[in-house]
Parts: sequence; structure tokens; C-alpha cells
Amino acid sequence: MSKNLKLSKSKIGVAVLIIFSIYLWWRVTSPQFLDEQKEVVVEKGRNFLEIARRLKTAGVIKSRLSFIISALYRGSFATLKAGQYVFEPGLNLHQILSRIEKGEALFGSDEVVVTISEGLTLDDMIAKLEKAGFDDAEALSGIKASSLIDEFDWLKAASSKHNTLEGFLFPDTYRFSKDAGAYEIMAKMLNRFGSRTAELRKSVLASGRNFYEIVITASILEKEVPPNDMPLAAGVLWKRLEIGMPLQADATLVYDLGRPIKRSDTTSLDSPYNTYKYQGLPPTPISNPGLVALNAALYPQESNYLYYLSKPASGETVFSATLEEHNLAKAKYLNN
Repeated sequence: MSKNLKLSKSKIGVAVLIIFSIYLWWRVTSPQFLDEQKEVVVEKGRNFLEIARRLKTAGVIKSRLSFIISALYRGSFATLKAGQYVFEPGLNLHQILSRIEKGEALFGSDEVVVTISEGLTLDDMIAKLEKAGFDDAEALSGIKASSLIDEFDWLKAASSKHNTLEGFLFPDTYRFSKDAGAYEIMAKMLNRFGSRTAELRKSVLASGRNFYEIVITASILEKEVPPNDMPLAAGVLWKRLEIGMPLQADATLVYDLGRPIKRSDTTSLDSPYNTYKYQGLPPTPISNPGLVALNAALYPQESNYLYYLSKPASGETVFSATLEEHNLAKAKYLNN
């Protein structure tokens, strides 16, 4: 009886091992992601546990555990190479791990990697590109949206306003050839905007909202509040527009003036970007927003709030429902 029980447990153990092996084999050989190309930086000195976490966060792998087990099994856990990697859709775990083991798909010496953060203006981007060595970057400011609407039809809204690319140069990490000109840089960024916002633009169309107004609102959110507060702040901005109340967004004046504002600017600046003096949205986006801000602008969070301000020290947003509450918050956080 005891012998049979031991034999039965042994068979169960073997069966479990076989099932786990099949599961692991499926994890290793099945595609890890099927959407767009992903770029990941593996920093020098990172161990394979940290690399697994970075890959999982970036959406390159489905399971950190499977990656770790595979790296241990292959004996490559100590030989993974640092660098900037590009992973295309359809790769399995074996292929991803092999690529990092061999140091393949690193950006070449004839390429430059540039990360464009959310909320940068066109001028900010030009300065960053020039610093990276692109002497032709200034020409970006002269490219008109109207000249590109045959290729990017969603630029029609911009060309009917101030004809600028502001708001449509998608924040992301890019690799450009060292001799890339302004048009090549612009085309890559606009193509990225087109692919990353395809679903959002469909949702905007279905909602009956104005896409350019969504982009403008998102651009304000990027400059005014941190990502977690964007849906709530978007609700405040849309509510003000609906009731005919000026947005009173400091960031729109900063964009026009090119410097931090003084309180006197709110009354003296005669510009459509002065959202203290003029109702409605500014005529163009004031930065280039990412997906979080764009989604917040499209899907605002409703509340009874009508005011907000940012704490200078932490950047935390303080929301208020009444002017009295807002004034108390100003006295507490801004007048010290």
C-alpha cells in the first residue's frame, strides 16, 4: 500500500513536471506581443531580474517569471548585454532573450536616439534636436500643416487655424540617421502620432467632438497638471468652456510670452492665448501631448470642481468647488 502510494505520488510529480514544461515551452515559443514595435533601454550594470522587470513594464514580455526561468536555464542570466533594443511584433521569448544575449538590434553608430518627452513645445523639440546634432532642426518650425494634409488628413484642423505642427509631433523615443533632415524627422513623428492615436481618433469621431479641441485641451493638461490629475482637470476645463467662464490657464500665457508670467500679464497681454482675458480655448495647442493627456481630454472626469492650482513645492493639484475655497487654497499654498 505504501509502495503504491509512493508510486502514485511519483507519477503525479512527473505529470506536474511535464505540464509545467509544456506551459513553459508555450510561454517561450508563443509571440510575446502583437502590437506596435517597442524600444527598450537596458542600462549597463542591470541584473537579469531588473531587465525582466523593464521588459515586462514595456510590454515586450508577458511574464517576468518565464523570462527569468529561461535566462537561468540558458545560462545567459549573467551575459545579457546593455544597449538600446528594438523589438518588432511577433517575437517569442526565445528570440527576445537571444537578441539581448548577443547584443543584437542595438542602434547603429550612424544613428542618434532622441527621447521627446510629453508636453514639449515645437521650440523645445527643435532645441533638443539641435543639441543632438541635427543642424536642420530649425526648419521644422517652417513646415506648414496645410502642405501635409494629403498624407495626414487629420492635420486639416490645424491648417485651418494657425497652420502649425504644434500638438501633432508625438512624444516618444526615436532613432534618426545622423544626417536626417527636418522633413525626415517630421515625417517619422507624424507617422508615430497617426499610429498611436488611430483608435482615439475613431472615438473622437464617434463622440462628435472636435479633434483639434481635444488636442488643444490635452496640450494644456500636459503643462498644468501631473498625469494622475489630468482627467479631473480636464473636467474643470470643459465645464468652464460650457458655462462661458475663462479657462484662466497660466500655461497658455507662458506659451505666448516665452517666460513665466507675472500677475499683471493676465490683464495686460492682448493675445488669444491670454485665457484670463479671452474666453474659449487658445487658437493652437501649446505643447505636444501624449496619450494619457489626449485620453483625459476625451474622457474627462466629472466633478463639482471649478478651480484648481498646483502646489509649488510638490506639483500636487488642489481642486476647489467654489471661488472661496480656491482663494483659501491660494492663500495657503501660493502666497507664503
